[in-house]
Amino acid sequence: MTAREEWVLGVSVLQTFLSDHLLLGRLMAERSYAELYAAARLIHDDVDPRLALTDPHLYKTLRDAITLAHIKGYGGLDLHAIKRLRDAHT
Repeated sequence: MTAREEWVLGVSVLQTFLSDHLLLGRLMAERSYAELYAAARLIHDDVDPRLALTDPHLYKTLRDAITLAHIKGYGGLDLHAIKRLRDAHT
């Protein structure tokens, strides 16, 4: 998966997470590590502030989703562990 594909997947997961707050937990239970890693990476890396200039709506959506993820405790997801699981299950 390219970096661009991973970013698009992460954005999609986080957009859905705003309306379905159980999505990240369900991804863990379903062992959907590619989707979980893409979202966790965006949560960890945060949104590039330059996106606010080019696509303000997407920027706000991602900021809201990342804030919600941190409030719900998903900010502590271990990227390295999820990446190892993703790589082992592909």
